Amino acid sequence: MYALVIGLFHPFDVENFHRAKDFVYNNLVRFYSVRAVVEGLDTFDTMKGKNFIIVANHQSSLDMFPLLKATPHRTTFLAKKELLFAPLFGVAAWLYGVVFINRAHSKSARGVMDQTAERISEKKINVWIFPEGTRSQSGTLLPFKKGAFHLAQQTQLPIVPIVIYDYSSIFNKKSKTFDSGVIKGKVLAPLSTEGTTADDVSKLAENVRQVMLKVFHEQDHLDKERNDASSSNDKKMM
Repeated sequence: MYALVIGLFHPFDVENFHRAKDFVYNNLVRFYSVRAVVEGLDTFDTMKGKNFIIVANHQSSLDMFPLLKATPHRTTFLAKKELLFAPLFGVAAWLYGVVFINRAHSKSARGVMDQTAERISEKKINVWIFPEGTRSQSGTLLPFKKGAFHLAQQTQLPIVPIVIYDYSSIFNKKSKTFDSGVIKGKVLAPLSTEGTTADDVSKLAENVRQVMLKVFHEQDHLDKERNDASSSNDKKMM
């Protein structure tokens, strides 16, 4: 409701997100005892005066926590059209300038992407996209759809990947329930698309996915090392 009121006072302004995000985040943390820790936010400080395409992996609605922490100013989001009809949320998102895309109709989707390319170039805004297209339940990254990369190539804007690490330790994918805890993420270095053509889009998408995949699974190795060290210490104490 708070976010909706802000949207009514500043309709279709992408800065509405920043007007609301701290209030929303702090209350979500208080209510649900989940918080986000995101590394690499200083990456956005090095890109002041530039706009870019953000791509991030998607696991569940809990991605909202790192999203609220990591989203820079002048950023809108690409979302599936079905969310437009979600009570309250859909209206608020519409008033925040979120771009809705009908994935079932490729011609319509291409038209929206062309309009989005014009909009972000003219108004100097960023776009956050989940290129997997749906929530990953597999403990890894799904293959990337190419829409985000066509957009990046078309506008020649850099891509900023954001990795949201696996948080299955607090989220049960089967029952859709979660416990208190921390969701970690990391903003990676921007990747240039200057000089790329439409023929490079598939390769660009896979290159970005491989970069993100490597970082995503780094956390697995760190957790394993911590568990091994903990087990070793326990044995020594025994």
